[in-house]
Amino acid sequence: MPVLHHGEGEAEQRILNGLRRVVGLSLVVLGIEAIGAILSHSLALTVDAVHDVPDVLAFGISWAALAGTRAGSTSEFTFGRHRLEVFAGLLNGLLVLGTGAAFGYEAVQALARSGSFAGPVDPTWLLAAALPTLALRIANVRTLGRWTGRVRDLNLRSVLVHLASDIAITGALLFAGVTLVVDARYGWSDSAAALFIAGVLVYESVPLLRSGWEVLTERSPRGLSVDSIARAARAVPGVTGVHDVHVWAVCDSLVCLTAHVGVGEMTMKEAMAVVRQLRDTMERDFGIVHATFEIESP
Repeated sequence: MPVLHHGEGEAEQRILNGLRRVVGLSLVVLGIEAIGAILSHSLALTVDAVHDVPDVLAFGISWAALAGTRAGSTSEFTFGRHRLEVFAGLLNGLLVLGTGAAFGYEAVQALARSGSFAGPVDPTWLLAAALPTLALRIANVRTLGRWTGRVRDLNLRSVLVHLASDIAITGALLFAGVTLVVDARYGWSDSAAALFIAGVLVYESVPLLRSGWEVLTERSPRGLSVDSIARAARAVPGVTGVHDVHVWAVCDSLVCLTAHVGVGEMTMKEAMAVVRQLRDTMERDFGIVHATFEIESP
């Protein structure tokens, strides 16, 4: 039987249900924007519609990764399948980066030509697609934003970064549409919005890729100091020394710690009490719930 640890349970099931709703709403957004892009001839809307494709794929990958972690630990996967969340976050970042780079180049080309890429932009169809898209994306953020306790996972954080940036992107679409309604001569606004959208996509990919890389290379998690951890351990009564401290993350939500701890002359029962206090200190002060200490007596 697989054993569930480190947060799997009812909360994960709610998040899985939320991700399924996000995928469904994102498919609706994709359909609306695809039709709007064809009818409006808008480069900005085209960029966003194409960006919806990796978005839907990314959300689906995130759902599959989180579902995989629910299998818990087994004799083959002793930490469970938490690394699936990291790979999902990395893939999300790569998809967003590629989309932003490709369409950023096209937007620069369109601005250089001082014209749109498929004829004059029809702002009516642009706004007709952007307004319901904004409402659906806000609904997506509200769906997943309720479970903030689990958002520290790289995988789910990547989804929320997607959703938050999508709202900013929709704002750029509305800007282009309103500008063109005011004066059709401002055709550059559509290309400028497309360039902004591409920039947002590239920008949002950087922290996702960096976080995934740091987990896979077993870098000490940002915000955690090995020296501070060692000092806190030495402050526990009965501890005479600490060395060989290693801190790494299996995924963003599962930080692990191992250390060798020297103690004075004491019984096994007293040594285990020291270990319990060390674990309590690590969880309370640093959020490390998976700490292993090797006791060394004189």
